[in-house]
Amino acid sequence: MRPKPNISPKKLPRQRRAIATVDALIEAATYILTSEGLAGFTANKVAEKAGVNIASLYQYFPNKEAILFHIVQQTWARQLDRLAPILTRPGPHHAGKLRDFLREFFLTEAAEVDLRRALRIASIDLKETDEFKALLSEGANLTKNFIAEAVRGEALEDLEFVVDFVVLLTTSFAERTTDAGTTGAKLMLQADLLAAMLVKQFGFAEGDN
Repeated sequence: MRPKPNISPKKLPRQRRAIATVDALIEAATYILTSEGLAGFTANKVAEKAGVNIASLYQYFPNKEAILFHIVQQTWARQLDRLAPILTRPGPHHAGKLRDFLREFFLTEAAEVDLRRALRIASIDLKETDEFKALLSEGANLTKNFIAEAVRGEALEDLEFVVDFVVLLTTSFAERTTDAGTTGAKLMLQADLLAAMLVKQFGFAEGDN
């Protein structure tokens, strides 16, 4: 078994110059991931693109995996900022919330498709770390709480299965359709069809949308 990579930052930047250095490194790393994918991603390339000495990079990040995880954190934070308000919106209109959630989720996946494709590959090496598991649990808990409130009958009795099924289906389909370059009205139609299927299958409360 491969040892877990150390993805904790060595230190957090506090002064303005240090913050600017880390921001430049992350911007450079994101650019390289988006344009070259994980195969072209190295610490030396990141430092060179950022105009930073490699020694300065290692002051903040112990390895390239730590840089990758920092980008994963930022990407997930942006996504949660857009998605969490939809699922936690007051009211019983769960079918409408699910539809709006899937539309927004598909849009966020499509907006950064090259970056997200590279991060999915990178996540294979990160997924066994405690930090990555904690990141996953935040989104999983949000989804579980929404589904627990939204579903009825037998679906509620198998809540864990329903959560796993919904997450796997929505993420896999979103990845596949955005990787294929689907955008615009067709992307929204697919999100709506998926939402309608889940509402019918698991009895999401319709409310008055």
